Amino acid sequence: MKTITLYLGKKYWIFWLAVVLLSCILLFAVIEEFLVMIYLYLFFLFPLLFYAFSKGIGKITLKEDAILLHTLFGFRRARIALKELKGFEFMRDYYFSVPKGKGRYLGISGPTVIIFHYNSGRRRAYSLFGFRQIMVVLTYLLSNHIPFLNHKPTDPLDKRVEGAIYQKSGLRVFMTVIFPIFLLLVVTAVSACLLMSEYNQKFSHLFLCILPFLLYLFYSYWERMYYLVLNDQSFIIKNLMGRRSREFKYSDMMKTSFGSSLGKGTFLYLEMLDKNYKYYQFPLDMLPRKQVKEIVKIFREKGIDATNECC
Repeated sequence: MKTITLYLGKKYWIFWLAVVLLSCILLFAVIEEFLVMIYLYLFFLFPLLFYAFSKGIGKITLKEDAILLHTLFGFRRARIALKELKGFEFMRDYYFSVPKGKGRYLGISGPTVIIFHYNSGRRRAYSLFGFRQIMVVLTYLLSNHIPFLNHKPTDPLDKRVEGAIYQKSGLRVFMTVIFPIFLLLVVTAVSACLLMSEYNQKFSHLFLCILPFLLYLFYSYWERMYYLVLNDQSFIIKNLMGRRSREFKYSDMMKTSFGSSLGKGTFLYLEMLDKNYKYYQFPLDMLPRKQVKEIVKIFREKGIDATNECC
């Protein structure tokens, strides 16, 4: 087999570069003492960035007998020998310790979590978030006869699905759209007032430097505003701001999983695999969590291996 090397998407490198540049602007604009700026970089910004880059996966190499995982700095993080694997799980949370009575979960949650099961009984989990070629990883494992342990095929039932829209109430939609716009206008107005003032130049620079962060946060926030529309033959994932929508036929889908990024019921998202092992992931912040079980039931009736990890 030819060695395949997969790299993290460019947009994540651009994001981290933007964070560093904006932090430089903020520090130079607000802090006059050069020594204080150096201290902040050495003891706050650099350790934070180093921790994020060292924990994340930046490169995956698929060889004939093993999978090599590298950090964003290029250091070797793990070598997974195929002969030692019993199987793998994908699109589910991994908790390696659940202390009784404490309500704490230790492990990895969120989208693109893959769990490797070893013949010795050991398990290791990694997040492949940011990779667009997840289909390559899955087909590589299956072609090497590594079982997909949490895929349970189901037969479709002869039941008709009435057209339904699964979306939060009108008041929540109003607050979702209006409140961020109002906050953005307030910050812009305060920045303009401070900029025109002769005695608050430092604070005006601070607000102006915070403004790009707010714009990015609002953009990310509105990008998460997806909800579901179901009919008898397919389901549609729509964005509240009308940016885009995707339609998927039930007959083309192999597996779906509802999950949450930060604990149970927070930052809802949907992961999907079609029958060609192509991976899709959508945030569903405009989907009521109490309706997830009903949607999972409909998916199963349509022959999709649907699971619920969030509610």
